[in-house]
Amino acid sequence: MTNNIHVNSDSVISIVGATIKGIENIQEDVNDAYSSLIDLLSDASGEEVDALREQLETENNLAIALCNTLTKFSNSIRFAASEFTELDSTGASQMGNK
Repeated sequence: MTNNIHVNSDSVISIVGATIKGIENIQEDVNDAYSSLIDLLSDASGEEVDALREQLETENNLAIALCNTLTKFSNSIRFAASEFTELDSTGASQMGNK
C-alpha cells in the first residue's frame, strides 16, 4: 500500500534559508569572540600563552569549518527541495496533458 506524502517545499526552503542566515550570524559571533580572546593574549608571552593562542586559533578554524559544512549541507537541502518542487510541477503538468 502506498501512502501519499505531502511536503511543503516552500516552507522547507524558507526554514533552510533562515537556518543558513542563523549559521552565518553565529559564525560571525564566534569569529569575533575568538579574535577578542586572541587579541587579549597579544601582549603576553611564554610557552603557555603561545600554546593557548595556538589552541584558540585551532578551535576558531574548527568552528569555521563546522559552520561552512553546515551551510553547505543546508544549501544541499534547499537545492533538493527546489528540485522536488520542479519535479512535482513538471509531473503535474505532464499528467494534465495526457
